[in-house]
Parts: sequence; structure tokens; C-alpha cells
Amino acid sequence: MNNNVSLGKRKKKFQQWGWRQSVRFKTKVHDLSYFFWETTLGCNLKCRHCGSDCSIDKKDMELPAEKVLGVFKDIAEHNNPERIMVAVTGGEPLARKDLFEILSEVSKMGFPWGMVTNGMLVNEEVVEKCAAAGMRTVSVSLDGLWDSHNWLRNNEISFERAVNALKLFKKSGYFETIDAITCVNPKNIGDLEEVYKLLSGIGIEGWRLFTIFSKGRAEADNDLVMNKYLLKELFEFIREKRRKQGPMYVSYSEEGYLGCDWEREVRDDFFYCSAGINVGSLLSDGSYSACPSLSREWIQGHVDELTFSEAWETRYKNMRERKWMRTCDCSTCREWKNCNGSSLHLWDWKVGKTKACHFHLLNDMIQL
Repeated sequence: MNNNVSLGKRKKKFQQWGWRQSVRFKTKVHDLSYFFWETTLGCNLKCRHCGSDCSIDKKDMELPAEKVLGVFKDIAEHNNPERIMVAVTGGEPLARKDLFEILSEVSKMGFPWGMVTNGMLVNEEVVEKCAAAGMRTVSVSLDGLWDSHNWLRNNEISFERAVNALKLFKKSGYFETIDAITCVNPKNIGDLEEVYKLLSGIGIEGWRLFTIFSKGRAEADNDLVMNKYLLKELFEFIREKRRKQGPMYVSYSEEGYLGCDWEREVRDDFFYCSAGINVGSLLSDGSYSACPSLSREWIQGHVDELTFSEAWETRYKNMRERKWMRTCDCSTCREWKNCNGSSLHLWDWKVGKTKACHFHLLNDMIQL
């Protein structure tokens, strides 16, 4: 049996080597395949873990529609829009009044798009508008059962509204994929089995599990931090559900490199931070970046300065060549070749190193 375990690990190591080669090729080619549009920083909730510190007071920080559409027109002129998935996020996207007018035009250009929503504003009319504007996929945030979800979202009806949104989207029959997103933390990890049953009962196709990283409001809230033991508990839960191949697809997010023991156990592929390689974004103020979870130090230009296509080809070099990030513990780590500094959103610009290393946390008792 030990020989079988050893052979299995060697096979995975070889697969990981092949994965590294493919990542090098993707980096060199850097074809845009996923594009975030951060519609607004306005939001109807004030969540404990919000990385962007969104609030209703920030609704005025929205790029005008004509400039937003100008960015999409530029991208469509230089790429095949049908091959670029647009992820609509915020803030709360549905808080933006001209959202569907813009997305209807984006859809006409050929872009497929999906949205992440907290569900608070979703009703039958909104579902119809989403379908009419060409939405293909939707993700609703559901962060535990009633008590733990509402605690994290700072709202006593948020759980009810999120569940209602999932049911309405599913009932409509309009969309290719409807999934739920859960930010796992010490308060809701005990809810996971019941949430799984709830989502399966609604008929949700997929469930993506995240852990909360230290940014925005979460930076000063230790109640949100997962230690080594809770993280392993989470991974065991995900691995069990994936092995049983139940009615709902479950996966861990691209949150950081986990080490060979956990890679491909809790998600389909080996770790790969594609920010700036295949992923770009337009932020609410008109800045260009990659994943909106990145700190603003990663900004690569602005809509009033140059086109996105120009930025994509002439900027983003610090995201594609990451050797400069090999500092402190990373400078001697044997796993550097597999993680390249981990996810860019975990980089701490103040001290010049990766803020959190999941691999060390899981293996060396280092706490996040």
C-alpha cells in the first residue's frame, strides 16, 4: 500500500511538471480569456470581510457607460469576444442603475457574461432583465446558515434574500450555470454539511468555497481567520464531496498554492494565478488591473490614459515575470517553481513579501 501511495505521488509530481510547462506557455502568449468588470463600489450591504470596503456611499464612483462600452469595443476589436468570459462584479452589480443597458450592448458585441450578486435585490423582474441582457451564468453569495451568514453580511434578512435569489434563478430555467459562493471562516465551517444539503435541494449545480484573506475590513478581524486545523477540515470536506461525486460540483477557489498533497484534490487543476496572464479587469474608477481582489498597487493604467489593449500588451509585466517576488521565506522555498509567490492578491506591498502562504500553514504550523 505504501508503494501505491508513493507511485501516486510520483505520478502527481510528473503531472505538476507538465502543468508548469503549460503555465510558461500561457504566460508567454497571454491571451485574454477572462475579464472582470467591477461595475461599482456601491453596495447595499456592509460585510465584515469586504476587501474593497464597499458601501452605499460609494455609488458615485462609477465609470460612465460610454467609457465602459469603449473598453469593451476596444477588446472586441483586438480579440474574439466569444472566447472572453466577462465576470460582472462590484460592490453589488445590481445597485448600478444602467447595468442592464450596458450589458445588453456587451452581449451584442459577442461577449458571454455572468454575474456575482449578494441576492438582496433579486426578484422575478430582475431575473427577467438578466436573461434579456444575455446573462449566461450567475453566482450568489451564501455564507453559511441563517445566523453565520447574516453575521458575516451584517444584515438580518441577507440569508433569506440570498436563498430566494438562488431559487428564482434556478426556477427561471434561463441560465447555463447557477452556483453559490461561500467564504468559509471559523464561524460558519460547522454549517457546511447543512449548506450542502440546502443547495443540493434547490438544484444548484456548483458550490465554490473561498477562505478570507487579510484585506479591507477583514484585515483587522481575527474572527475571520482560518488556522491550519480548520483549513484541513475544510479540505477534507471538499475532497469527500468531490470523491463521492454527488449532485453538486464542489471546489476550492484559486486562493493559494497548497502543496502536492492537496493540489487537484480540492480543485480540478494545479494552482495557477492567472492574473495579468489570462485575466484582466476594468475597475469602477476606470483603472485597469486583473482580478479586482488585487490591491490598487497592481493597477496597470487608466481608461483616460490608454486603451485596454495597449495596456495589456505593454504593461502587466510585473504580473507575468514574478521572480522579483521571490523574497524572504520564498527565496529558499523548494516549492517556488510551483507557486511563483502564490496568488497576487496575497502580496503585501508594505513589507515586500507574500502575506499568507497556505503551503507553509498546512505543513509548518505557521499561522495566517
